[in-house]
Amino acid sequence: MKRFMKGWTGSIYLALIFLLIRSFSLHAQETQMRISGTIVDANTKQPLSRASVYLDQTTKSTFTTDSGQFVLSVASGNYTLAVSHVGYNSASVSVTEQFNPSFKIELVPAEKILDEVVINVNSKKTDYFFLFHVLFLGAGGKDCNIQNRKALFFKYSDTHVLTAEANAPLIIDNYALGYRVYYDLTSFVHYAGRISYTGHSRFEEMKPKDTKEEKTWRSNRAAAYYGSVTHFLRSLVNNKLKKDGFLVKKLVKAHKAPPSIPVLKKWHSSTATKSPDTLVSMRWNGRDYSPADSTLLPETDSPYRWGEHAGYNILYPDPVKIASIIKPTSSEGNFKLNFKNSLFVTYTKKKTKEDVWGSGDDRPTFITSIVTMLVPETFVDLRGNLADPNAMINEGYWAKQRIANQLPFDYNP
Repeated sequence: MKRFMKGWTGSIYLALIFLLIRSFSLHAQETQMRISGTIVDANTKQPLSRASVYLDQTTKSTFTTDSGQFVLSVASGNYTLAVSHVGYNSASVSVTEQFNPSFKIELVPAEKILDEVVINVNSKKTDYFFLFHVLFLGAGGKDCNIQNRKALFFKYSDTHVLTAEANAPLIIDNYALGYRVYYDLTSFVHYAGRISYTGHSRFEEMKPKDTKEEKTWRSNRAAAYYGSVTHFLRSLVNNKLKKDGFLVKKLVKAHKAPPSIPVLKKWHSSTATKSPDTLVSMRWNGRDYSPADSTLLPETDSPYRWGEHAGYNILYPDPVKIASIIKPTSSEGNFKLNFKNSLFVTYTKKKTKEDVWGSGDDRPTFITSIVTMLVPETFVDLRGNLADPNAMINEGYWAKQRIANQLPFDYNP
């Protein structure tokens, strides 16, 4: 009996040692930093109390004290610190320091927004709102409600450009994911089928009415996360692309490219089956992401099809090497992201019927997206947070995932 007790006690002791080591290891990985500062009026230099201070696209937020001060303690990483206050223009600043950054941020009093909607016989403000609702929220917008729609003001020009402004952060209840989103809209423009919008957001957890709704939210959040941009970036920095189901290939967009480009010349000269080592198409449809599914180019020497103004998408067959697009830095937990041309990303663990490429085909296909860098380089941390949120532009599936599909950056499945 004594021998049994001794062995049992030893096992507990070893288990406790293991847990302590594991806890220390996790703590070391989750280095915390303290973000603090003061918010003041840009004109009077007086402190502003009750200003909303938050990390963009997270659940981390606070309010300033009577003396305009604030403190946020978060895991070290790359963030955008945003500040808003009624009657003032919002402001933001990048946070990339690892240890205790402090800021003094001045807010400029806002000019009054006038409702200058240009109404013609075919348009009404209600129509503008519903169009905004669809374009801004995206496919999941049917499960969302904008509480304060009266905060929105629209302008419709003679050149058919729709713009939107808001005199307060939009309050959006997402009943599919269980979040209330406060979105501080900076700009919104819709023209000729294209849309662009900018702003900052913070998330609040909604309270489920029962365990069933809680499980539904948990399931919907996981579905929104897997295959997302954040999932991709986290897999990239943790060297888990293949394990997590991401296939990444090099895509060259040869706009106005003559067939003298080697790969195009090779395809152009072939009168039989086209070369199996690349995929070349005049127009991207999002389906032909494998050489086995290669779209044949027209076998004609027509200058119209092969002239100097022709444009081609050239997809290379081999997965890109991770080391060629991302590298560690001297700052622990931060990586440098840079690549030329574009990346064609396929998520092989999920299919969709959504026609994100406008091909008119609704057959189920793997999720596909195109990523192109707009700057030479940026930095990304272990949580998939970009130091410059505007460093990349997305096409395809990721471009269709808008506000209704977004999760806070601090979400973990």
